[in-house]
Amino acid sequence: MTVRDFQKCVEFNLLHGLRHAILGLGAPGVGKSQCIRQLGEKYGYRVIDLRLAQMSEVEIGGLIYPSEDHTRTVWLTPDILPDEKRDGEKIILLLDEITSCSKRVQVAAYQLILDRRIGQYTLPEGTFVIALGNREDDEGVYFELASPLADRFEIHFIEPDFAEWLEDFAVPHGIHPLVLDFLSYRPSALSASGAEAEGLVFATPRSWERVSDILKLDDALSDRTVRNKILGNIGEKEGNAFLDYCARLQKPVSPRDFIRKDLIPPTDPDQLSDLLEGMLALTDGMREASDAASLTAEQRDTVEKVIRALFRLPRAEYTLTGLKGLTDRNRSVVKEVFSELNDERITEFIRANACAFGTEGEDETGLLRGTAKEKWLKTWGADDR
Repeated sequence: MTVRDFQKCVEFNLLHGLRHAILGLGAPGVGKSQCIRQLGEKYGYRVIDLRLAQMSEVEIGGLIYPSEDHTRTVWLTPDILPDEKRDGEKIILLLDEITSCSKRVQVAAYQLILDRRIGQYTLPEGTFVIALGNREDDEGVYFELASPLADRFEIHFIEPDFAEWLEDFAVPHGIHPLVLDFLSYRPSALSASGAEAEGLVFATPRSWERVSDILKLDDALSDRTVRNKILGNIGEKEGNAFLDYCARLQKPVSPRDFIRKDLIPPTDPDQLSDLLEGMLALTDGMREASDAASLTAEQRDTVEKVIRALFRLPRAEYTLTGLKGLTDRNRSVVKEVFSELNDERITEFIRANACAFGTEGEDETGLLRGTAKEKWLKTWGADDR
């Protein structure tokens, strides 16, 4: 069944006062807990959420201590359990992660679920017990429920449904348009768990919501940090598919943004050529400069940023074309600015392309000292004036 179907089954009990315990089993992040909280808000129930996987048996069953006359034992009831005076008459006790907690914790929950009491504590009359957990094939921590406990539940298996998620959650909560566009194109990417899961990181409705939150703050998908955060939430498979899809929708990276931010360059040859032409155009102000000292601070900064950006292009031929374009504009200024730059990415590029730069045979000291960087300038243009 879908999350909506499960929610209606729980709602049936609330409307009819039927206090049978219900267990919902489904993959992480499909919205199980959220749908219960929505019902609580809708009908005015206080939802007490106990994450059993994070608890010990004592936190549920309580402590035993001696009576004042030391003739019997008394139960010290945990304060986290429902209390009618504190919580009101309408309560939903949500026992989350019941299939992920240890056997000891499950045993401690038996009496509370089966008999609505534990030790000297009794659940308030108006309390509904709802338990949630993952299935065995959801690739999470899983402990099978004992038969006596499972027999007391009305059990439902929950599967994600894109159309339902879109209508009930995504649109009302303002999920980012790029996420909605991609999942409308590829609904199966909404949830990838079990055999499709990539270890610890995989797509779920909850992780797509986190991606949406990231994009609302920064939707520059060519930014390395944004890209890495997306992959860290939904995994390599769905993450790369999402980024590739968005790349086809978004406008090309602007030259000014590219030189000022650590953006991923485009892979399309036409876009790369346009980007390169645009970056070179930003340096036109240095054409008439006699030397680097005559540049304004802004012009000097732009020339430095363009040079560094050229070494982030995906193929060496684009970098070499860009460097040739710079020297054509003002060879002496470029030589002076370039020789003063200390960037390991530039040094590595020169080592890898020694033949193109005419620097074969330069030793490490020469490369780091900048002599090799200067030598490549002599391969283009006229002699120094």
